Amino acid sequence: LTRILQPSLSGNARMAIICCATPSQLYLEETRSTLQFASRAKLVKTRATVNEVLDDRAVIKKLRKEMADLQRCLAMKKNTSYHHLKGN
Repeated sequence: LTRILQPSLSGNARMAIICCATPSQLYLEETRSTLQFASRAKLVKTRATVNEVLDDRAVIKKLRKEMADLQRCLAMKKNTSYHHLKGN
């Protein structure tokens, strides 16, 4: 059962678990096992986040911004290296 639920238990989902139990002696072991599973599952902490869905334009815009940020960072590093070398 845990393998089936693994994608839901991975942390990016809200989950609710409903366990069925019966007072019948015939299913005592199964009920006990189910309650033990529910106890362990209750201890699992997840943090659900909304997945970002971007269209082509949004992806291009995001990548251009990232590229500009990286170019700016690279220019600053080159400038720092140049002044460092010039000082020696």
